Amino acid sequence: MSKRLYEQLAEQAQLETAQIAEQETARQLIAESSQKLSTAVQRTANNLQGAKVAQAMLRSGNEKLNASTKQLADIKHKKENK
Repeated sequence: MSKRLYEQLAEQAQLETAQIAEQETARQLIAESSQKLSTAVQRTANNLQGAKVAQAMLRSGNEKLNASTKQLADIKHKKENK
């Protein structure tokens, strides 16, 4: 085998090794990104669920406040008319 052919084969082997390392790095980045995206989506879903619960609690609180305000007004009205 000529020296030049040997150098070309060695260079190709190094390039192949470098490409395999690059592919592994890319796979790791994709896996990490996928995990982070999944976590972010899950947090968003949890945040949306929490927002819906808070909205329901606010609605319930407002309904109770309105009902008690009306009852208080009715009590005051009855008290004034006695």
